[in-house]
Amino acid sequence: MRKFMTALIPFAVILLAWITVSQAASFNDAVHAVIVVLPFMIAFMALFMSVWYKNSRFFFLTVFMLIAYIMLNIAAAREAMLVEAVTEISILIPINMIWLAFIHERGIITSYGANKAIIIGIQFVWVLINVLGKSNDTSVGLVNPDQTMPIPAPAIVLYVLAIGFLMLNYILKIQYVYMVFISILLATYISLHFAHRPVTLAIFTSSVFIIVVSALFEVSYSLAFYDTLTGVLSRRAFEQELAKLGRQYCIAMVDIDHFKRVNDTYGHDVGDEVLKMVSSILKKLSYRARTFRYGGEEFAIIFPGQELDEVVPVLERVRKAVERRPFILRAEDRPKKKPEVITGSSAGRGQLNITVSIGVAEKTENLKTPMDVVKRADEALYRSKSNGRNRVSIWSN
Repeated sequence: MRKFMTALIPFAVILLAWITVSQAASFNDAVHAVIVVLPFMIAFMALFMSVWYKNSRFFFLTVFMLIAYIMLNIAAAREAMLVEAVTEISILIPINMIWLAFIHERGIITSYGANKAIIIGIQFVWVLINVLGKSNDTSVGLVNPDQTMPIPAPAIVLYVLAIGFLMLNYILKIQYVYMVFISILLATYISLHFAHRPVTLAIFTSSVFIIVVSALFEVSYSLAFYDTLTGVLSRRAFEQELAKLGRQYCIAMVDIDHFKRVNDTYGHDVGDEVLKMVSSILKKLSYRARTFRYGGEEFAIIFPGQELDEVVPVLERVRKAVERRPFILRAEDRPKKKPEVITGSSAGRGQLNITVSIGVAEKTENLKTPMDVVKRADEALYRSKSNGRNRVSIWSN
């Protein structure tokens, strides 16, 4: 639910910008003057946060959009210059949004960062040369103040392709960053239609930078409360969640069997993929629950407001789902020497059968605090390990 609401925030910002534009005519000149410089203020905030969080993607996105905004303001001196600027920038935006959406994080003040800055700089030098080339063109009537600015057909095609490609990736990967770039494409597409209206352009450009700032806040939250490898909530989030629990709940501890042997035999890359596979099953099947990476190969699941008779069948389904999901090894991941047979951890050639052991405990009168329940769930997990693994054990007095 939280991810869904977070994905809607950028579009809510665009809607708010549209509402503001509809009321802009009633604003006085002083407010208009503030609105025109507002993009610079928010952009500098986005740049500062990008540097603070070492996020080169949003840093260079902000740089690109800030230069584009400056360029449009320069071009507003003559109609021919503005038409040229809108034409070229409308083509560059979708191309650069796709590029920035998929670049790897390799720093800002690095050789990679310098290369990105050079690429962006070359583009805008070219735009500036072409725009200034129209400075002697005194034609009028190219822009109708009562109508929107036309966007060239190639740019429209690029916008549609870029949004479609980003949407496809969001559907496949459910990553918030793709929604950020989709919303920015929508905001810029609208703003370019109003490039001849400084206040409207400023409002929608401000919305772009607000979206970037909100995305950076989301990035900081994810770094603090989500495990970057598996995508589930982190140990820190688990500890905070314990403080919120009420009178009735269950806590389960889940441990991947023979995980150290998997790491030692096949390498940490394979181990990481095993962690991702197990965490995806836990997230999918542990309904009405929250899954956390507790540490190493161990996960914790909190079932708020539920009793053991509700929780145990769910945990059995989780255990069976992991047991039935074969983990296929790619050829390059297989060890050079055939490993010894590992009960519950290896199967036929090129395949691992992964299993998990689970311990669960319920809040009772004797277990007064969440940490008491966690300790008893850990004891139940140890019992599962001692009794042969690949089973669910319930703590009882």
